[in-house]
Amino acid sequence: MSHRLSSPRHRSNSGLTLLELMMVLVVLTVAVSMLASSMGSASKLAPVQRENALAAEAARRMFETMRSQPFEFVFALYNADSSDDPGGAGTAPGSGFEIDGLAPAADDADGLPGQVLFPTQTRPLLENGTWLELGLPRDLDLDGSIDAVDHAGDYRILPVEVRIRWRGANGPRQMSLYTQFVEV
Repeated sequence: MSHRLSSPRHRSNSGLTLLELMMVLVVLTVAVSMLASSMGSASKLAPVQRENALAAEAARRMFETMRSQPFEFVFALYNADSSDDPGGAGTAPGSGFEIDGLAPAADDADGLPGQVLFPTQTRPLLENGTWLELGLPRDLDLDGSIDAVDHAGDYRILPVEVRIRWRGANGPRQMSLYTQFVEV
């Protein structure tokens, strides 16, 4: 009896097995879900970036507005005390300001998202306070000593914070920028 040896059939490697196809689908599914997640995160960041840009631009504009005023009146024009306004009580802009596109924080007393802050918000303007971000204590009248005297009328350096607090798309937000005005 003769046995005929049959040669094994050689399968063509041009097609995909079901297992290979499932692996490709799993990889594609993971890649698409990662892309969708990234795009979702990016779309959530867009309103936050817009809000940050509005806040930063408003702070910059406020600094420029203050810089355009006569140096000796800046504290009186932008502090929270309306009784020392240079043009008479209630005539100065005061410490709060509006920002188009930003809603004030829920707990904001004056209903304005922007606020100008000095070492003290009303007279007296003191040098001996402790406010590290504004560089205090500091010799505001440049007389060589730090004292507890009112320097609202003789300051030569005026540290300022512009603080913006708003209700953001992702909850309450705040931004603070600091500068110093110096009499030249």
